[in-house]
Amino acid sequence: MCLHQEIRGCNALAEAAGIAFSRECERFSLKSSLVLVCQQAAFGISGFHMGLAEEQEAWLEREGRTYALQGNCSIGRAPLNTVVLESAQVSRLHAILHSERGGAFWLVDLGSSNGTFLNSRRIHAPVHVRNGDRITIGGSTFIFRQSRSPSTTQKRITPPITAQGATEDVPCWLLVADIKSFTSLSRSLPSDKLATLVGSWLVTCKENIEKHRGIVNKYLGDGILAYWPDGESTAQNIGNVIAALKQAQTREPEFRFVVHFGLVAIGGVSSVREETIMGSEVNLVFRLEKLIAALGEGCGLSGAARAKLGDLVTARYLGDYKLKGFEGKYALFSM
Repeated sequence: MCLHQEIRGCNALAEAAGIAFSRECERFSLKSSLVLVCQQAAFGISGFHMGLAEEQEAWLEREGRTYALQGNCSIGRAPLNTVVLESAQVSRLHAILHSERGGAFWLVDLGSSNGTFLNSRRIHAPVHVRNGDRITIGGSTFIFRQSRSPSTTQKRITPPITAQGATEDVPCWLLVADIKSFTSLSRSLPSDKLATLVGSWLVTCKENIEKHRGIVNKYLGDGILAYWPDGESTAQNIGNVIAALKQAQTREPEFRFVVHFGLVAIGGVSSVREETIMGSEVNLVFRLEKLIAALGEGCGLSGAARAKLGDLVTARYLGDYKLKGFEGKYALFSM
């Protein structure tokens, strides 16, 4: 998150300070309409308590309390998350439990500073959670419970990891996608709809990226960073993912994305399956994302990426722009 905070001024998390991911009160339908009042819980947690967990298909447990999972669930320090953890170790928007058709749940870390842990292992991509799994956030541990097995389980693509402590300079394609006007969106939607919308969008981006051989490197709250080491067929994969994301832009939420090509330092720690991408080109792609936002464009392409893609995409030249922290001007295209 350090790079993202430097480049975008902590945009996603700082904006989240004044927004509500969930309301203080949530309505659940159990044969009749019942309003459950959010109350301050013991051990520094406030959230939804249901004594009859057996009536729910999925729920979280902690110290004798249950938190029903009806659709998507946001977890964080902000007062109006579905589950609130009042700890300085917890980000305002920390994680989402995303519900899919068939009853499967995925745990997504939203670029938190201190991480989200599943069964004592820090997660770096959405992971499928199963009955009995332990979720730890900011020192608070929840047990995930599910009364029935999900009917379908999505296959997860595991990216390659370099040797522990090693770094390698690799020509890479970089992609940053970001939800437009996230603060306004969060204020206009009920909490359950917002959590569903954001969670579904993150999963859609992940599926499209991985379907075309990309690797999601970081979830950024209201955005995502992905990369592709360059190879013989990578340009075609980039053309395909651009088409897929442009198609996704016809649905809510509105989002923008930018694609760049450059030399990136890649390093990883194999024991935790975390891979880090570094260097000025990573910094540059975030600058380009900020630029296309200022220009009101929905998708952007750097000059370097445009040259590599050739006739695989149709692009419109926007101009040459000076970027803060970089010498000279950089060509930018719209698609």
